[in-house]
Amino acid sequence: MNVIKWSGKPIDKSGFYSHVPMSAYHSGRLCIGPSISSSGLRTIIQKSPAHYWDRCPINPDHDPKADEESEALILGRATHHLLLGQPQFDADFVLQPDVAPDVKGVLGPWNYNKLSCQKWRDDRLREGKTILTKSGVERVAGMAKVLSRQAFVQQGALNGEIELTIVHQDPATGFWILVRPDVVPTDSADIVDLKTTASILPQDIKSSIFEYGYFQQGALIADAYKAVTGQPIASFSLYFVESTRPFCCYLYRLHDDDLELGRRLNRMALDRLVKAMNDGIWPGPGGVQNGERVMRLSERHRELAEKLLVAAEGDS
Repeated sequence: MNVIKWSGKPIDKSGFYSHVPMSAYHSGRLCIGPSISSSGLRTIIQKSPAHYWDRCPINPDHDPKADEESEALILGRATHHLLLGQPQFDADFVLQPDVAPDVKGVLGPWNYNKLSCQKWRDDRLREGKTILTKSGVERVAGMAKVLSRQAFVQQGALNGEIELTIVHQDPATGFWILVRPDVVPTDSADIVDLKTTASILPQDIKSSIFEYGYFQQGALIADAYKAVTGQPIASFSLYFVESTRPFCCYLYRLHDDDLELGRRLNRMALDRLVKAMNDGIWPGPGGVQNGERVMRLSERHRELAEKLLVAAEGDS
């Protein structure tokens, strides 16, 4: 595997890149041309092009909160770092203090309404650090402890290069595709991504894979890996760990048929993205409306309404 240390300049060739800060990854300007990651493609499919554009960093009127990482994503990254050793963890994460001084210098509970807290946060973000609360650290430590006992983890399921960004240019659209697996294995082509979840029950995991589009994410990672290495992945699996005690965990391999479905959805999303950019129109759910639509209740809802009528007539 040829890993390229990112120079800080726009990327102009496919490859595995290290030292790419999350802020640069999500900036929309990491490459010499327009780029998109899995979260963007999934937003287009699950919601709409309008929802994607509202969060797109190259949109001058984009949602300012769109650049913030979700708590689940932060906890997953932190857990993986902690599993691989304290030096990696300390290099990327920092613990939020419990107390801070107010304008008079009096110490009190940490509150981001205080200027000192805001300055501390802004300084850490400029350093490229991810901030964790005390409760977050406790949860991360608990997840890492349980995962470290698992046979698959002890056998190396989560070993490899971490924090690598895989970049390649989609030949059909010209868009640069970005993926950032939790780990890129160096001794196999079996890719495992770590996910935090509320429940590892099979029915809940199936819902999560569909709801969050993890099968799309897996397909995009597989395609990026092949585009850069010339070789297909052997498998794509998700290691789910509950984010609250007792931090139960389970490894699930995604079926090839589901990855193929994800690949088709990614292609649809890219096509919709190109059309929206060319037309300058970002339709919401349901597409561009050219006329009034008639909305009819579902049979189930009609039955419920009829029952309400029958009950009301009985009471009268």
